[in-house]
Amino acid sequence: MTIKAIVFEVNWTVWSGKLDPAKWGKGHSASKKLEDNLERDVSDKQLIRDVSNYSLEIRLFQDMPKIIHDIKKRRIPLGFVSKDSPRAMCDRALYLFEYPDENHKDRTINSAVDYNETGNGDFISIFNNVKDWASAQGEEIVFFDCHEESLKVNRELGVRVEIVSHRTGVTWDIYNRALEKYGHGGGGGGGGGKGPDTPYYGQPKLGKLLGEGLFSKVYDAAGDSDAVIKVLKNWTTEQRRRLLEIYAVVKSGRPFDPGNNQQDKYLLMIALELRNLEMIKELKDPKPEDFSGWFKMKKIEGTHIWKHHLYKKHPFGVKFQEFVKACMHLTVDAVEHVVKTYGVEHCDAHFKNVVYDFDGDKPVRARLLDWGIAVKMRWDGSRYIRGDDFQLIVPQYQDSKPGLKYTPDEFRRYWVGWMVKTEYTALWSRNTITQKDGQEFLKDLDWWYHRR
Repeated sequence: MTIKAIVFEVNWTVWSGKLDPAKWGKGHSASKKLEDNLERDVSDKQLIRDVSNYSLEIRLFQDMPKIIHDIKKRRIPLGFVSKDSPRAMCDRALYLFEYPDENHKDRTINSAVDYNETGNGDFISIFNNVKDWASAQGEEIVFFDCHEESLKVNRELGVRVEIVSHRTGVTWDIYNRALEKYGHGGGGGGGGGKGPDTPYYGQPKLGKLLGEGLFSKVYDAAGDSDAVIKVLKNWTTEQRRRLLEIYAVVKSGRPFDPGNNQQDKYLLMIALELRNLEMIKELKDPKPEDFSGWFKMKKIEGTHIWKHHLYKKHPFGVKFQEFVKACMHLTVDAVEHVVKTYGVEHCDAHFKNVVYDFDGDKPVRARLLDWGIAVKMRWDGSRYIRGDDFQLIVPQYQDSKPGLKYTPDEFRRYWVGWMVKTEYTALWSRNTITQKDGQEFLKDLDWWYHRR
């Protein structure tokens, strides 16, 4: 079933308490207009009091902002009704209470309303109006209320009625169970079935396992030689819902700071990888908004540097250094090309994340892998300017602050210097060289900056 409208009674369902015109606005120095007596608390934006009598208050139920955000994201028309509170009072409360819009900016709930039937008579008349406005049958409307008598609109009009406790109002779990119950769990505003909310929904057939990390596995895509599929381990519906919230912020161009929340850090990495792959046109499927625990991306062909015989030479030998230096400069070429073409800077281009084309002993082209650690960057014709993405992981030796500007020479020196330090640190960590010799070697990198 397609849900064409979701409607809420306001009193005891959207907020705790009731906007009772016989009680509100009756205290000392009350305004004549009842709605002018509603005032949001300065320190608690989910609380509204009667300014003439502070003992009267309504509190927005905790999950309502998140629920309204989800409804608008799904593009389902939203309505509010009340048969015993004046329209002007309800409108003022909906204006004072807020929800996060698609860009996670606070907006008045009133601005999200498609159908406002507060303050109007009986529910049968109200829902006949909603049916007309939504061009919907009764069974295509979901109504949340705390009063059993509201079941009458189900009996007479077929409206899907969900009765909730007046103590909790509509919770996130109640809301999602209703969507699942009435066939709208997949999101996106139409159609039946659970869709991407179901973990691994629509996952293509997997081919050969190519590699495995702590959080994911990568496979060849069966039947598509130009693609690989990354599958996250133990993906859940709740992770998807949080990912979509984080992705909305990232997509809007604003930085998302996960703080110390480990789950948010993990999901931010995924959100950035999806965004970056889409920006560089390597994401094949699905759209980031439909992510359900897997994605298909372009397969990048090439050879890792350690498979070439020159990489097996001694790290302090001339042949090794000339070979590695050439590979590093090709890597910077690739980083610069993507910045100028797509506006994304790869921030973790060590040798594990790069493959090369070789003409015998000569490296001729570099291609970049793994776009989880990358930020927006633009080229203004003379300088590279780093964007303000939150860089979740800043690798050792980097100074990757938002807003930094580089001439082409400065940019190349920055990245070549980082790659040399990263490579020789890895060499001494593998006991190929001693740390003392490696640190002494890294004191003078001038030769590395100059391309042959």
